[in-house]
Amino acid sequence: MPTLELKIERLEKLVGKKLSIQDLQYDLQWISLDLEDINEEEQTVKVEYNPNRPDFSSPEGIARTLKGYYDLELGLPSFEVSSGNIQMYVESSVKTVRPYIVCAVVRDINLDEDEVATLMNIQEQLHWAVGRDRKKVAIGVHDLDKIEAPFRYLAIKPSSISFLPLQGDGSPMTLEDVLKYHEKGIKYAHILKDKELYPILLDKKDEVISFPPVINGILTTVTDDTKNLFLEITGTDLKAVNLALNILSTTLYDMGAKLETVQIVYDKQEKYTTPNLNPDKWEISTKYINDYLGLNLSIKEMIKSFEKIRMSANKSSKKDYLDILVPPFRGDIMHPVDFTEECAIGYGYFNLPKIIREGCIGEYHPIQKLANKIRTIMIGAGYIEVLNFILANTRRQYDLMKQEYHKQEVVEIANPISEEYNTTRTTILPKLMETLLFNRSEEKPIKIFEVGDIIKLDSKEDTGAKRELHLSVVSYHEEADYTEIKSTLDFLMNTLGCSDKIYIKINDNPTYLSGRSGDIYMEKNKIGEIGEIHPEVLLNFKLEFPVAALELDLTNFILK
Repeated sequence: MPTLELKIERLEKLVGKKLSIQDLQYDLQWISLDLEDINEEEQTVKVEYNPNRPDFSSPEGIARTLKGYYDLELGLPSFEVSSGNIQMYVESSVKTVRPYIVCAVVRDINLDEDEVATLMNIQEQLHWAVGRDRKKVAIGVHDLDKIEAPFRYLAIKPSSISFLPLQGDGSPMTLEDVLKYHEKGIKYAHILKDKELYPILLDKKDEVISFPPVINGILTTVTDDTKNLFLEITGTDLKAVNLALNILSTTLYDMGAKLETVQIVYDKQEKYTTPNLNPDKWEISTKYINDYLGLNLSIKEMIKSFEKIRMSANKSSKKDYLDILVPPFRGDIMHPVDFTEECAIGYGYFNLPKIIREGCIGEYHPIQKLANKIRTIMIGAGYIEVLNFILANTRRQYDLMKQEYHKQEVVEIANPISEEYNTTRTTILPKLMETLLFNRSEEKPIKIFEVGDIIKLDSKEDTGAKRELHLSVVSYHEEADYTEIKSTLDFLMNTLGCSDKIYIKINDNPTYLSGRSGDIYMEKNKIGEIGEIHPEVLLNFKLEFPVAALELDLTNFILK
């Protein structure tokens, strides 16, 4: 979770109210912030915020919400944006590389030390929370007075142009050289992997402004003397780049700067203007909100609640509906249910009635009861429990396990933050093999298990995927074999009272050693696999001793 350090003195100035650490300890929780640390001596607090609220990545963003909480300012924050005459021409060559760009001009900046630090921090946080480490969104901040409009955004051959990059050695570098030798280029080269053309921003004189998403040119370096900024944000998702621009530009506006639009021209035809700080309009049922919250709020009470969290709400022409305007820096509102949470925050969680309704006492789900029972049995059998991520890596899940990758069965992550986590696991066993890999120097035997979820595509499910509870067990030592793991299976089935329903058929699974493995059946249904791991798989995971393993689909036991 991202964190932000707040200076009380600066927050007081932004909010327009005397604040104390004691007040903030209580108040911050009610606007969805967690207090991480307090420094009484320096009068600072460190807060943790949810990644879905990147507008909280600056004191200005938090101050806006606190103003509503304290009834100092209600409803939509207002931002004045002047019409500018600067144009950004976007050529069709970027469509297959990095198709979207949005821009803004920020004039009359006069940033103090704290505000400069905020500007740097918010860029980092937006790159992480919205940009997927620059893959989805990358931000460029430039000294406007050092370049001349109109600007061009295009894609070119990697070796066709040279420029002086920021933080370079002072020598011109081609785009290709930047990715090979520049610190930032090496770090972000994977984003442009296998691309024939690389994106670049040029000014009227064909001077290089930026090589997104990697590095700016030294020409536009922002200094203490900078008075006017040019913001450019490129990416692969138009909604995401607009959100990042809106958050960044409104933060600078709250610092006292003036905003000016830039006209984006695609292929010299399609035009639109950014930043667009118009609110999004939603029509939400008041009954829907009251039913979710278990309240009976009036229209007037709901409107006040939304105004406190800096939205605007008015009675709709449609009976029992509200027209709600969402500020442009809120990218987390995606469904009507989101407004129930916002209404509760505005109303005050501390005001919600504490009611225990008859028949509403919670209890463990049957799947959780089974999982807990299996864990107890396996610990009793002498195994140690491990926990791994559901997110996985296709190479380790399939290639290293000698399994074929069936795309139609696997959930793929659209924009993975890392290749280490580009899919969800469909079996747990590869994760246990990873665990053995990372702990192979520990004392033997290593006998571990995991009870957890796997995810598979399923068109019959509303979500398009289904979750199954699995158990996987491995034993790693010099004498690990089929007999040992079969004894573990027998112990488990006897304890569950299912031993008479279980039998094993010889299989031909490449993960396991032929003749020393089989499929586990319950009556006529295959529920798992068992056997000795194939030597080639052992080598793939750099293991020198045998591994005996099993995996079971535990959903078969819930009603047994």
